[in-house]
Amino acid sequence: MNGGWLGLSARTWWLVVVAGVAAGVVYVLSPLSVWFVFAAVAIVSWAERGIEGEERRWLRLVLVTAIVLRVAAVLVLFTITNHSTTPFATFFGDEEFFIKRSISLRNLALGVPIHSADFTYAFDEVGATSYLYLLAAIQALVGPAPYGVHLVGVAFYLSAVVLLFRLVRRTMGSVPAFVGLVLLLFLPTLFAWSVSALKESAYLLLTASTVALAEALVRGRTWTRRAAAAVAILVLIAAVESLRRAGAALTAAGLVGGLATTWFVTRPRVLLATAVIVPIAIGIVLSRPIVQVRAFQNIRQAAQQHAGHINTPGVVYKTLDDRFYISWYDLGEMRFFELARFIIRSAVDYIVVPLPWQARSNAIVAYLPEQAVWLLMVALVPIGLVPALRRDPLVTSLLLAMAVTAAAVVALVSGNVGTLVRHRGLVIPYIVWLAAVGASELYITYARRRAEARLD
Repeated sequence: MNGGWLGLSARTWWLVVVAGVAAGVVYVLSPLSVWFVFAAVAIVSWAERGIEGEERRWLRLVLVTAIVLRVAAVLVLFTITNHSTTPFATFFGDEEFFIKRSISLRNLALGVPIHSADFTYAFDEVGATSYLYLLAAIQALVGPAPYGVHLVGVAFYLSAVVLLFRLVRRTMGSVPAFVGLVLLLFLPTLFAWSVSALKESAYLLLTASTVALAEALVRGRTWTRRAAAAVAILVLIAAVESLRRAGAALTAAGLVGGLATTWFVTRPRVLLATAVIVPIAIGIVLSRPIVQVRAFQNIRQAAQQHAGHINTPGVVYKTLDDRFYISWYDLGEMRFFELARFIIRSAVDYIVVPLPWQARSNAIVAYLPEQAVWLLMVALVPIGLVPALRRDPLVTSLLLAMAVTAAAVVALVSGNVGTLVRHRGLVIPYIVWLAAVGASELYITYARRRAEARLD
């Protein structure tokens, strides 16, 4: 008979058997790799849902390429490492902290003896985060996976990007959504953080989920759905706080700011009145001595954190007056205009650093092309903001507020170029869509004028 069982040919059955054996071998060597394949298929299917034709084919090509490149990066890391001398390799130094501590926590949970030093290190308050316990729980199920945990971060990052992509596509259009998707998947620094074992990908997924839930809270068709969205937001905010200190405050501030902005921009008369009243109200509030003292204390605390970054390894930049770097004790005597200069310089440097003449390392030189893309995005945001608000004021306001909140905090406390670039990764996933709207509006205007010129 030419056909085998269930009508399949013998050759087909051999292929099925070989594939099954290969999958079994891979699962024994790296269980997370197999689970990642299922997750990747699910993510791509989710991204394609409701999208047809040429757009669907391009979307699949972009996502599959992004996935393959990330898996290849992890494979290269594994291949080039001499495991006879090194237990495992990492892309960034901080990853070793997450991997070692999570494995120690996993071993403790399973009753595997560990060294007393590892026990102390596992529960060290410095860098404590719930992400350690998440990685430990995963490895308790599949075994120690110093390379597999990179794929966990990839899955989280891809899920967050697809979530935002689908939200923006539904509210602002397919072109801005596709442009933003490509940038988030292939910008070098974001690519690097997405394949790491760090908590950035999980943080992005949680905060992006709160944005989607905030939209559901406002636009839910039933009170049951709105209540469920509200409860889910509270749970996720608590999870964000467990992941990163002050994460709950930043996320909540972004959501409240976005919802408040939506309320104002959809009521032009109220917005106009607010534009007049708010500066007056701020002046009245700041005229109170107790408020002035509290505001000065907060800004000085941020200045102290910034000054601390000046002594960290790598390339640093300064936003305080020179005298404060000579004696930190003078920070307690900062005057009003010194505080004002610090705030203005911090805001400007957050955008423009690193400047070309600050490229004192190969890493910064390599980053300069992406810095040009970053500056272009920042320039396009104001252009795309009004059109985006017209298309969907709620989603636009949420994205903008989340970005501004994260940027404001990082701008004041940062002082290390590498740390600044890393923390921009918390902002780019939200402003990239507004920049994409700006780019599409410019292209439409250009195409219209060119068509009019031809008619003339």
